[in-house]
This record gives sequence, structure tokens and C-alpha cells, in this order.
Amino acid sequence: MAISQQLSVALTVIKQGLLLVRDAIGDITGRSLTYDSLRFIQPSHLNQRLRQHQANISQSQLLNIASLSSNCNNSIVQIEQTNATLPKPLPDTLFIKLPSPSLITRWFFAVIGSWQLETYFFQHVAQHTPIRTPRTFAAINQGSRFALIQENLHADNKVQLFSNLDMLQGPSLALSKRCLDTFARLHSAHCELSKAQQLAILPLDLHPFLSPTTAVIAKVLNQQALAPCLKKHPTLIPDHVIRSHHKTLQHWETLIDYWFSGPLSLLHGDSHLGNFFVSGDDMGMLDWQAVHWGNGIRDVQYFLINSLPIDVLASHEQELIAYYVERRAHYGSAIDLKQSRQQYRSFSFHTLMTIIVSIGFGAMNAEQNALMEEILKRAVAAIERLDYSDWLSTFLTKPHAAILIDC
Repeated sequence: MAISQQLSVALTVIKQGLLLVRDAIGDITGRSLTYDSLRFIQPSHLNQRLRQHQANISQSQLLNIASLSSNCNNSIVQIEQTNATLPKPLPDTLFIKLPSPSLITRWFFAVIGSWQLETYFFQHVAQHTPIRTPRTFAAINQGSRFALIQENLHADNKVQLFSNLDMLQGPSLALSKRCLDTFARLHSAHCELSKAQQLAILPLDLHPFLSPTTAVIAKVLNQQALAPCLKKHPTLIPDHVIRSHHKTLQHWETLIDYWFSGPLSLLHGDSHLGNFFVSGDDMGMLDWQAVHWGNGIRDVQYFLINSLPIDVLASHEQELIAYYVERRAHYGSAIDLKQSRQQYRSFSFHTLMTIIVSIGFGAMNAEQNALMEEILKRAVAAIERLDYSDWLSTFLTKPHAAILIDC
């Protein structure tokens, strides 16, 4: 890695570390945005954050409803509102999303910018999506911290949420197709926008791979995460997959240009089953920490490889890719099936690299270990099943044969 790249990463890490220190000092003076749920839900604090909704909360109480997250401090609070008009300006329960209490997790996610990105999405982008996202009453980004105050989806009897256990078991084929149809609607919604129009919705400087800062950080994270991941799971990644990993990073900039060329769509970016929810006859999505402009097939492969057991996906992979392509045509943004299958092969590396970084840097909670191990197995199996190594070798010798065509 070039010295300039090393300096860029070091400066970002130091900058975010200084923000963490400043926020820690602000905890003493009361100026920082707290990540303590009990402090955050105090009526006076909630009323201040929800002023635009004319909130007049007199009492609040945390509810014992599990809302697990790999990197955040999630809670559900019941509130009492006084002098409220009918209907009340706020529902009786709220979902609160705050940074993790773990210092290392907060530092890691401050460096990669995920929380800033999600906050921006709910402030400015959610209204541009054709699918349901959680109604957001406040989205705050302050220093190294953030806060989201949203509707409590548990309170909607038309909503079905998914747990980690659901991911381990995997969705039915019918549910998988509903998710793929949702992607097709999402990805088709922005195909006719110019690049300037797209960037007016979601700026490039927030892109997880293309912004001047994250372009370097993404490569470094992938380089540095492999060794600790292998230390934790020494037998799960075969040598030939490790060689493909190294080869990909050696040609990282060339592959980034390929992966993000052509007309782009708005992607969820972390599109596994756990970030979907059933909403009546439709599907919605939450946790938009990796939203970006990209090729729609990336969301598809990330969902299928992460969410379906290895044997199930192996039996139905081509059928499900074809279904997504069919639904893209249905929503008016037809794409080529043969081209999409090759793109799917190329993006399979994204699922592998994401889980390697997650395990390697320990940015997940201990409760996630079994799921993370299973996802690593699924990602490795996909790399082998799709022969990503062969695709990579072909691309590097004949790049003109793999031009991305999306919408």
C-alpha cells in the first residue's frame, strides 16, 4: 500500500479517535449525544429531540422487547403524552437506535462512516425509495455519535420482523422471491435519473467504496482483516480462496472501476434477510447503514448468499437470479440475464469480504458468533460454486468481455 494511502487511513483513524475523546469529555459536561438508553429516553431529552412533532412526553419506560443488533444499542420505549391533540403526534411506543456501548465498535463504525450514512439516508433519502422504510421522527448525527427515533415496527400487526435464527434457517423460496421483487422495485426506481440527479439524492462523499476517504479504507480493511479472521476460523477458508482474496486486492482499483461502472441504482447494501420485514402484502427494509449507488445484482447476490442455506441456494440459484431479471423487466428496467449471471459471479466476492472484515475486526456482538461462522461458510461455498477465481482470471485478461450493463 502506498505511503499516501497509509497516511490517509491513519489520519481518518486519528480524526475519529479525537471525536470519540471529545464526545467522552462532552459526556461529563452534558454536551454530547448520549448512547445510554436510560439517559436518552428521559422525557425532557426526548421532547427536545422531537420538538418538530410537538412532543409533550411526560413519562417514558424501556420495554423488555428484544431488538438485537450487531453494532448498535437498540431499545423500545413506551411513552405517555400529555396535552396531546387527537390523534396523538407520536405513537405510544418508539424504537430508539443509538451507538454501541463498546468503544472499539464505536471507533470502527465512525471510521467507516456507516452511522453517518444511515442518518443521512433517513434525513434525506428514505422518501425517494419506493418501498417501506421505518417512519423516522428524528435522525441525529453529532460528533462520532448518532441517534434514530423511529416507529416501533413490533407494534404494527401487519409487520413480521426476522431474527438471526430466521437467517440460519433461511427464507422459503416464496419469501425469497418476494424479497427479490422488492429489490427489483427499488433498483428500477432510479434508473432513468442522471448522475447529477442521483448524487443530489445521495452524495458520492458518503459512498462506502467511492468517496475519497472510504475508497482507501475499504481496501485497507480487507487487507488487514484476513489474518485475524483466519486466526479465529483457521479451517473455513481454503487456500485457493485465500489466493483469490489476495489477487482481488492486488487489482482492487481495477475491480472497483468495474463493479461501479455503468448506470447505477440505489442499493440497500446490507441486503440480508435480517434487514427485511413483511409489511402486509409488501416487503420493507431497515438498517440502511450501507446504502449506496451501485449495480442492482450486488443486492441480489448479497441477499441470496447470506440468507439461504448452502444446499438450498445451490439448487435454486439460477432460478432466483432469473426471477430477479424477470421482475426488473416488469418494473420497466430490463437487464440481460446472461450478463446478470456474470455480474452475480463477480459480486460474490463482496459477500466474502464483508464477512471477513466483520469477523476479523470483531465488530459484532458475541451473540452473533454462530451466525457469522455460518455466513462465512456460505460465502466460501459461493466463491467455490460460482468459480469466482475463474471469473477473476478471465476478467483480468479480457476485461472488455465483462462490461456492466444494469438498467
